[in-house]
Amino acid sequence: MRKVETDITVRLDSLPWTRFHTRFLIALGITWILDAFEVVIVGNVLGSMSGSLKLSPVQSSLLVSGFLIGAIAGSFIFGYLADRYGRKKIFLITLLTYSLGTFFTGFSWDFYSAFALRIVAGAGIGGEFAAIHSAIDEFIPSRHRGKVDGLIVASWNVGSIMASLTALFLFKNLPEEISWRVAFLLGGVIALLIVYVRRHVPESPRWLLSKGMVEEAERIVRAVEEEAGVQRISGKVPVTVFDGGIREGFREILGRYRWRFLFATSMSFTILTTYYGMVTLIPVSVAPSLNLGQEKIPIIFLMGSVGGLVGGVITALLSDYLGRKPTGLGILILSVASTLALILSEDFYLPFALYSFTAFSFACVGYVTAMEIFPSHVRATAIGLISILGRIGGTLSPPVLIKLAEVDYRAGLFGILFLWTFGLFAFSLWSLFGVEAKGRSIEEIT
Repeated sequence: MRKVETDITVRLDSLPWTRFHTRFLIALGITWILDAFEVVIVGNVLGSMSGSLKLSPVQSSLLVSGFLIGAIAGSFIFGYLADRYGRKKIFLITLLTYSLGTFFTGFSWDFYSAFALRIVAGAGIGGEFAAIHSAIDEFIPSRHRGKVDGLIVASWNVGSIMASLTALFLFKNLPEEISWRVAFLLGGVIALLIVYVRRHVPESPRWLLSKGMVEEAERIVRAVEEEAGVQRISGKVPVTVFDGGIREGFREILGRYRWRFLFATSMSFTILTTYYGMVTLIPVSVAPSLNLGQEKIPIIFLMGSVGGLVGGVITALLSDYLGRKPTGLGILILSVASTLALILSEDFYLPFALYSFTAFSFACVGYVTAMEIFPSHVRATAIGLISILGRIGGTLSPPVLIKLAEVDYRAGLFGILFLWTFGLFAFSLWSLFGVEAKGRSIEEIT
């Protein structure tokens, strides 16, 4: 692979925060809010949707699985395409795919139409994950990258809060057979509006450099500099130009970067298995065992979302202040401790508040660390693969943990504890042998 000497990446990292960065962040960062809205709104309306479409319990559960199947496929396909054809083309296509899949779910007439549309919506969200995080990591100045990425991940909790409040409002004001349809229509329309906003977001200059398109990258960076009112600085660095295809990309990810890939996959696995495991254990095993009424479950989830949002914001800020390694290790140790508190305590609410504050915020440093350690020419493909393996784990963990909880709900929580211990072990190894990315450019890290 050949290299080009350029000052473009240095200029990107030296830029002050501008209105451009704020617009850029809002236009792309909305993905996590939409993802959470989609996951949580389905949980809220699935009962009325199933009754309206006359679905069996198995068919109802398959609607959730269909979304995950689509997300897995979208992560792989669109992740590779984002590396091949650019971030901008793909994050427009993926959001449009999600928007149409969600909007037309509101017109579903039977199980098969709903299942197919859930796959389409999932494919859009799965592809979004790889494309938008690649673009953000490559555009945001290095000194802000950790907190910006972390705050975007924390916005998942904003989406989950919005979904719960939306469902409560719709059920209160509309008949059940109509309210679930309006929920999906609303989600699709919001996403379609974001497609319009994203038309003005530029391509990633780092991706353009990886394809040898230096002049176009220069034009984009110069426009941002002019808006910021800063002078061009000097300082050239070598940037790799990648002309290979999917086979060469896989060879690099699983060859040169294999240990980073294993670490990043372990982070995605830990985050998704513990999250989906816990949100399944609470209504199915924990609440019945502790005699918590079903009417308490939405309140518990809302409390968890608020805790995750507050903890996530703090974690995101600490990742740029203290660094990824100390922040990640600290949050993981607290996650293990709060899981033990859930197991040992007879009270549920206080230990769960502590758990949500720490465990639901780990993604704000875990995902950040996992996504910034790959070079621009294969980043989206790597993130797509990481997302696939994590989502597979997230799909499998609920039934395994529920099976354990058949003996006692605490056995299911011990399963959660094991998953957190696995994550702590993996992050400890990274802390010893991996790179600390705080304040460092993508080129230095990779």
